[in-house]
Amino acid sequence: MKAEDLLFSHPFPVVVTDGEGKIKLVNQKFEALVNRSQKYLKGKYLFSLLEGGEKLKKHLLEAYNKSIDVLGVRLGDRYFSFSPLYVSNNLKGVVVVVEPAGELSFGEDILLLLKGLSHEIRNPLGGIKGAAKLFKELSSYDEELVNVMIEEIERIERLLNDVVRSFDFSSLSFKKENIHRLIQQAVELFSSRISEMDIEILYRFDPSLPEIPVDADRLLQALINLIKNAIEAMEECPRRILKLETGYAIHPSGFIFIKVSDTGKGMDSEELKNFSLPFFTTKEKGLGLGSFIVREVVKGHGGELKVESRKGEGTSVTLLLPMKREDGKDSCGR
Repeated sequence: MKAEDLLFSHPFPVVVTDGEGKIKLVNQKFEALVNRSQKYLKGKYLFSLLEGGEKLKKHLLEAYNKSIDVLGVRLGDRYFSFSPLYVSNNLKGVVVVVEPAGELSFGEDILLLLKGLSHEIRNPLGGIKGAAKLFKELSSYDEELVNVMIEEIERIERLLNDVVRSFDFSSLSFKKENIHRLIQQAVELFSSRISEMDIEILYRFDPSLPEIPVDADRLLQALINLIKNAIEAMEECPRRILKLETGYAIHPSGFIFIKVSDTGKGMDSEELKNFSLPFFTTKEKGLGLGSFIVREVVKGHGGELKVESRKGEGTSVTLLLPMKREDGKDSCGR
């Protein structure tokens, strides 16, 4: 079986380029996509043929130069995925797969859901609030009761604002931070629970790690959720160890890792598959949003999330975070 046979059997448009983005091979579906033959396309730069060329070029070169997969890049009504092409262990180019954009991702979906829910709740709240204010203008009413109504309505409005803001990961504020300080800050929040459960904390920090640009509040939010999950997973386990590790990632290069491991109940393959889906939980009480938040925070930083787990043995969650922002700037925008 030849590589060409595999390409032509693929359900989506596929193009193979060299390390600079020059087209070497395409399948029939890609020919149909751009309405050009392979003979015409060969040797042309991929990013000169499609909309969003600069973004395509950036991610293609990233996949080649860093030897990493860059998946799910949305441009218009299509998703692009870039994977390094190896021939006999030698890096020869990049395989690009083009898929039609389907439904919104979970992150976009849940944010729209929350915004819609917030909007629908605000409408009756506004009516009630207006009626309460008109009620105050009557000659006889219980002023204390009306004030309580207005205060409670305003409290719900503030809560809705906080809920929508907490799930909007589209706008992050980057500043260089000490990752170890953030991890210890997150652990400290659970100090009484850790002491109560007699959990052993193991720190395996690489002291040579530099400060990296992150959104401290969002990353702290992710770490809190991970540590909370780890503690809860060990509640019924006799051996309770929470290990927190950091270091330089070997693959992909240019990243650091934060690894949170526990000796808890672990997950089976089905639970692991659904780990970061919103509203999925194995707990009797809980919304199943903690792991989803972690995934979205890491994604917002341009990083990756990796999860390993074995039923009855424990779980390890690794956050891979870039040492530089995607645009190559430092925290001051230089």
